[in-house]
Amino acid sequence: MKGAILLVIAICFVQNVHAQKGGTIAYVRDGVEVRLIDPDGTNDRRLWTHTDAKKPLGIDSLAWRPDGKEVAFSSRHAAAASLYDADLYVVRPDGSGFRKLTNAPDGAEFTRFPKGSVSVTFRNDQPFYKQSQASAGVFIVYVAGAAEPQQITLAPGATKTVVFNQVADFGNTAQAVVAIWGNYRWFTPGVDVRAGSTVKAPVFSITGDGIEYFGAYRPVWRQDGSRVSFRNGVCTLNNVPVNPTPGEYVHNPLFSGKHPLGTCVWDWGPTADTANQLLYSENASGESAIFRLAEGGKHPGEKLTPYSKIEYQLLFDVRWLPDASGFLFSNQTLMRDSANIFRYDFATRKVTQVTNLQNEFTGAFTISPDGQWIVFERSKSLDDNREIDLWIARINGGGPRLLVRNGFSPSWR
Repeated sequence: MKGAILLVIAICFVQNVHAQKGGTIAYVRDGVEVRLIDPDGTNDRRLWTHTDAKKPLGIDSLAWRPDGKEVAFSSRHAAAASLYDADLYVVRPDGSGFRKLTNAPDGAEFTRFPKGSVSVTFRNDQPFYKQSQASAGVFIVYVAGAAEPQQITLAPGATKTVVFNQVADFGNTAQAVVAIWGNYRWFTPGVDVRAGSTVKAPVFSITGDGIEYFGAYRPVWRQDGSRVSFRNGVCTLNNVPVNPTPGEYVHNPLFSGKHPLGTCVWDWGPTADTANQLLYSENASGESAIFRLAEGGKHPGEKLTPYSKIEYQLLFDVRWLPDASGFLFSNQTLMRDSANIFRYDFATRKVTQVTNLQNEFTGAFTISPDGQWIVFERSKSLDDNREIDLWIARINGGGPRLLVRNGFSPSWR
């Protein structure tokens, strides 16, 4: 009898998931694949991958466009041939329409542009007596629009001139020049490439530590699908139009004035009335909290709820509820021995706990379009090499069930 009851409960759960299906969950597997799966765990299939996508240089995160027409994702597979360490790309749910959003266009599109050559003199201005990333001496160098990067050896105090041939001419715009050592980058606005001729770029000085993880991570769409926001490695927020101008470097901060500290998670409003509203975290000295602010406004916005008294505590995720009545956020305990998802309601201004994990950690999560379900990352540690699975549960945390093993960064269309 007990077995029969459990079977009925399981069937009812699956039927409930089927009933509200109406969408598809995108997620990342192994850092090398964008995959799609139905909410009941069926029809798990690959959407996109690339031969150069490897775990250390692969896919970081993704997000469905609100109308479901594209998936945006952050990937480092072209890190050696871009201004950024990671760029944003989009692909349609049938696998077509792949294109690059940040530092567009993608290298596969260079063939449609006229070509010129660029001469760049690189100079390592790092003093011999001062150690930094620039002291390493071996760099990958690249000009935006070039077919391939080049490698040079440049000890402190040395100079070397490199010529890039067959560089795509993106028009009347400066095409960036970048030097790369590991996760660190140095760059200049570059040079206006001229088709059919060789242009000389300004001398490129490499000095200091460079910028670590200078790139585009964690895509978040605006409700009207016109723009995608992202963060760089130090959690400052920018956004790019969905149809970027080829060769144009976009710097369009979400905040005016001083950027809040440690805003590694944020979300754009889900409805037409809240489309210009931002939820975001700030990890300040003394208290960390979640705020709401109109895009382009100056921090601090409206303080909604503190989530930690620990200095510089980072949230794992924050997402509006689809009807804009509140939001969910993923946060760890004071002892950092577990993490769970919590709910904040605007009407009551109260926080309630959704999941109840012990010695396990929730991470990034997504909410179903009808607001009745969540899919969340679940792991037993916070180590970089931890195993992450995706679980599905009701919006109140009830009936948790494994959706797929070895997946992260879920997004529900």
